[in-house]
Formats: sequence, C-alpha cells, structure tokens
Amino acid sequence: MLTVSVVSPDPSRNLPARPTLHAGQALDCYLEHAADANHIPPATVMRAITDACDTTRYVLLRPTPRTLDVLSGLTGQSTAALTAATLAAVDGTLLDLSGLDPHHQPSYRSVAARGWAPGQGTQICPRCLAETGTWDISWRIPTTTVCLRHGCYLLSTCPGCQRPFRATRSTLLRPIGAKTRCGNALGRRGHYCPTDLSTLPMEPADPGCVDRQARTQAQSLVARPPQVFGEGTTARRFMADVHGLTALLLHIATATTRPGLLPEWAGQVHAATHTQQRAPRWGLKLPADISTRSQALTTTADILTSRGIEEAVTRFAPWVEAIPRTPEGLLGWVGDHTRHTSSTTRLVMAAHAPRRRLSRLLDATPPLTVSTRQIPQVLPVELYEEHLGILFTSRPETIQLFASLAMALTHPGITTWAAAAQALGLPPDLGARCAAAAAASQTASPAAVLEAITAAAGDLDRRDYRALEDQVHALAAWTSWFIAWARRYRPGTRASSWSLAVQWLWVKEAHAHPGTAPLADPARMRRFSATLSTAQQVSLRQVLDQPTSEAESS
Repeated sequence: MLTVSVVSPDPSRNLPARPTLHAGQALDCYLEHAADANHIPPATVMRAITDACDTTRYVLLRPTPRTLDVLSGLTGQSTAALTAATLAAVDGTLLDLSGLDPHHQPSYRSVAARGWAPGQGTQICPRCLAETGTWDISWRIPTTTVCLRHGCYLLSTCPGCQRPFRATRSTLLRPIGAKTRCGNALGRRGHYCPTDLSTLPMEPADPGCVDRQARTQAQSLVARPPQVFGEGTTARRFMADVHGLTALLLHIATATTRPGLLPEWAGQVHAATHTQQRAPRWGLKLPADISTRSQALTTTADILTSRGIEEAVTRFAPWVEAIPRTPEGLLGWVGDHTRHTSSTTRLVMAAHAPRRRLSRLLDATPPLTVSTRQIPQVLPVELYEEHLGILFTSRPETIQLFASLAMALTHPGITTWAAAAQALGLPPDLGARCAAAAAASQTASPAAVLEAITAAAGDLDRRDYRALEDQVHALAAWTSWFIAWARRYRPGTRASSWSLAVQWLWVKEAHAHPGTAPLADPARMRRFSATLSTAQQVSLRQVLDQPTSEAESS
C-alpha cells in the first residue's frame, strides 16, 4: 500500500522510482509518468495525494503550500520545480490568477470573469508527444497557439471523441496513465478513447504567428519587456492590452457588414458567427479554432508593437472602417465591445480623430510634388485663401503650415507629422503640434481637405524652396548688398534695417516659417513690410535672383 510522509520523505515509504521532471512538463503528466514508473495505478497515486493534502482543487492553477510539500516528499522534486509545472508559473505574465483561493471553490469566478481563463482540458502538439511522451504546461494557456519546436499550430480537440484533450472533471490523472492515447472516458465504465494522439496531422503555422508566439512567451515578456506604440510597458499591462484589443477585433469581425475590408481570418469569424442569434462574448472566450485564434492574436500584437501611434493607427484603420454604423457612433460601439486599457483607448481615439483619417488618405495619395524641396515651409497666403480658407477655423498661419506638412506626408518614407516637419527643415515637434491644432479646427471632411491641398500643390511654382532658404541665410551673413539696395531704392534707410529685409525675404519670398527666420524680430519686420512700396518689394525680391558674387559686388 502506498503511504505518504510529509515530514520525513523517506524513499522507502514513498515512490521508489522518481523520474525526472523536465522543464515545461505539466504536473499531471509528470505524476502519470511517476505512477507508470512505479507500476502503480494513477488512481492509487491520486488517492494518496488527496488523503495527505489539504486540497487538490485547482492544483494545476495554484497548488497550496501543503500540496507542494506532499508532492515534493512523494516525488523528490523541489517545490519550485513542481510550481513551475503548474500555471502558477505564469501568473502575472500570461495569466492573471489574482483572487484565486484553492480552499474556496467560488473564488475561481473572479478569474473566469476576467476572461480567457484556462478551462477544462488542454491543447497538444502531436509531434512533441511522439518525441518526448510529455505534455507541456504551456499548452493549457489560451494564448499559446503554436509549437515553436515544430512551427505548427497546436490541436485542441480529439478527432476520435470530439472533446478537448484530457477533459476530465473528477480526477487529475487519466486512468490510462502516461500513454499518448487520448484516454477520454467514452460513457461506459472502463471505455476510453483509443485515438493515438502522437500520429495526428498538424498544420504549419503562419510565420507571423510563430514570431508572435516567440515574442510573447512568459520568459520573453520578462527578459525583453515589450513596447506598445514605441513606449515601454510591463508584461501584465501588455497582456491586458492584447486581451482588450483582440476582443475588439473579434467583435468587429463578427458584426461588420463589410468583411472584405478585413484579413481572411476575420472573414472566417464573420462567416462562422453571423447566423448566430447571440454574438460570442469574445472578452470571455477566444475562438475554438486554433489557427483563427492565433492570427487574431498576431494581428493584435502587430498593432500594439508598432513603432509609434501613427503606424498603429494606419494598421488599425481598416478595422475602424469596418465597424458597423450605429446611432451611438463609433466610440459608443467600441465602448460596448471591449474592456478598455490606456493603450486601446489611445489607439481608438487617435484613429477617430479627423487628422488621423486625413493622414490615412495622405498615405494612400501619390506625391503631390516631384520633391519635398518644391514644398515651402508655409503655403503662400494667396493659395491658402483660394483653396483652404473656409475649411478650418484656426489662424491662417497654422493652416498654411499644415498644408505644407500634408504635402510632405504624401512622399515615400515620410509617415508621421514629425517626419514631414523635418523634411521641410522644421523642428519635429512643430509638425505634431500643428497637425493637432488643425485637426481641432477642421470643419470639412477629410476628402474635401485632401482635394483642397492637392489643388494648392498644383498651383505651386515648383521652385526649389530649400535653395531659396539657403540664399536668404547667405544674405544674412553680410550687409553690403542691403546698403547698395537701399541707396538705390530706399534712400535714407538705416543700415540696421538689413536684418528686417532678411526676415522679409525669408517669410515673403522663401515662404519659410517665421519662427525659424535668421535674425528674427517679427514685430519690427511687420512694420518694415508695411512701409515697402510695390516697386521696393519687386526690387528686393530681385536680390535673390542674382548670384551671390554679383549681389556682393553691387
């Protein structure tokens, strides 16, 4: 008869044969191997454990300290190794088991209410079973969908009995022991599913799913914390973001009337669920089909791990377009179909903002000029008044700058407002701030704004504005050209007004931003500009048409 000693784990009174507990091996699998190695029925081993422990409830989720001590004495394994063979090892990373108390059965409801909780049974990799004969504890995690060793999707249902693998409620260990057969009870006493799991065919996983699985293993999340929209986060927060956004994507796939906008896997979700009277509760349970589940999680991870919010919004854009049009609006619908985190809220709000919708249109628009050098830092005022004056309520100077940034955004390699500003020789933060201000004052549709900006770009004179800016900078380095100009066209002008003429050329002729002007003194420049006659303005512009050496000699 098998006896268990917690105080003195004497090998003569415990299991004589103590097989090795391999890294990643599930506790139930290990105990079956231990029972087989000692030629003891699994039920006998389980009964001895149950008699000695305080409780074996939720032992694969969170074993009690006494249960771990009993198992350690029985098998000779350390309590740390035994804990690693349960899902408690990934608590706080891939799972949230907070609130679970094995002594209080209803406590599991708090875990289940958060969704995606491990349920009855497990997934498997048949090739791993064929090669090692062991079941991996990670197969029980709902977000584990790929075997990294073999690059294939896991299986979740036995083709013989059409039930989850290891679907046992009354006992932790299978009556058939460590065999690689299914072993699910078939209804009649002593009859078990004979399907050989090690021979089941497997489907190669999409490379993106393999990469996502490798990046989101518990060890990877801890060793290399992920970045969401280019910013650091924690494993727990990242998995909360994954949960919220995946649930939202699945709800969109289920409810959309335009599945053609979405990836193929989303179309499969739509086809499988659109005839159901009640929509699935994706926040509580993921799709049963492993391939669909894996691709949904991979799509979510790709959006969240974008290099910045602009890139994330671009990837999320088709999903926004597929959201059903309802009286409560986009934000109302989204709020009803996901559990928001700070990251998902930021993503949805950014995608909903008009400037984001306009940026998506700009991303799909061919370059509006041959080169960004043909775009002034600030759109000429006459073009602003002709094309954009009634489309915004912001100051004209803001929209003139915004129009130039939008033109730059159509060029390859320029994907953010900050990059557009840099391409025009402006500070990056100025681009983001200007776009935000323009978005807040936009009164027309994104399509109408794009049409106006396109028309304004077509009316530009195709000058090289970077070259003009360089010429103005050159004139700012010496004064003799201004003294000669003033002697001829504006007698009596002080030589100190040279800096005002430079600013005037910078703003009026190079159409550059006043804040980046050399020798800037905006108030005095405006007064100087008001005193220039038409002839003086023409003659001052002509200075830029002269080669530098000629301007110096004059």
